[in-house]
Amino acid sequence: MDPFILAAHIQPAGVEKIIDIGCGCGIIPLILAKRHPDLKITGIEIQAELSGFARQNIIANRLENNVRILHENIKNVRLCDTNGKTDIIISNPPYKKKDSGRLNPDLQKAIARHEITLDIDLLFHSSKRLLNKTGRLYIIFPAERISDLMQAMVRHAFSPDYIRFVHIKENLAAKRVILCAKKNSSRSCVICPPLYIYTLENKFTEEYLSLFKP
Repeated sequence: MDPFILAAHIQPAGVEKIIDIGCGCGIIPLILAKRHPDLKITGIEIQAELSGFARQNIIANRLENNVRILHENIKNVRLCDTNGKTDIIISNPPYKKKDSGRLNPDLQKAIARHEITLDIDLLFHSSKRLLNKTGRLYIIFPAERISDLMQAMVRHAFSPDYIRFVHIKENLAAKRVILCAKKNSSRSCVICPPLYIYTLENKFTEEYLSLFKP
C-alpha cells in the first residue's frame, strides 16, 4: 500500500519536474502522470528487471511523453541525465537497515527491502544534489525509524515541512510516517492528522479508499 499512500500526498503546483528514486516497476510515476498530465517525471531504478517492467508499464499506458525511466544507480545520475535540477523528489526507499533482520535470498527483494544499494544518507545526499533551491523530498518510511530521518535531515541541511503518521487502526501505534522535507526552508513543521487504514469495525476508512480514486 505504501506507493499508493505516498502518491496521494504529492501535490504538484502547476507544471513541475519530478524524480522518483527507486521507482521499481513504476507505480508512483504511473499514478502521478495519470492524475497530473502536465508533469515531467523521471523514474530511476537500479535493478534492470524492474526498470524494464517500468518501461513496459509506461508504454502500455501511453505515457512516454510524460515519464521516462533510467536504469542507473542514483550515485551515478548526473544533472544532464535529468534535464537539470528538479522540483520534487519522491521515494519509497528500502526500509530495513542492512545489518538488521533476515536478508531475503532473492536479491531483487533483498535490495528492495534492505539498505544495500540505497540508504537514507544517500537518498538525502542525492536529493540535495538534484533538487532546485526550494525543492521538496517526499518519503514514506517505517514510523519506528523517524529518528533516522530526522538525523539525516540535519546532516544534509533539510528541514521537515510536514509529517503525517499512518496507522492500521485508531487504537494501534503508527506503522508508517510520511515526510515532506525541504531545502533552504525555515518555516515551521506541520504535523498533519493521522491516516487510518481500517476502522475499528475492520473496514477500510473512507479516506484510505479515496487514495485509489482518479
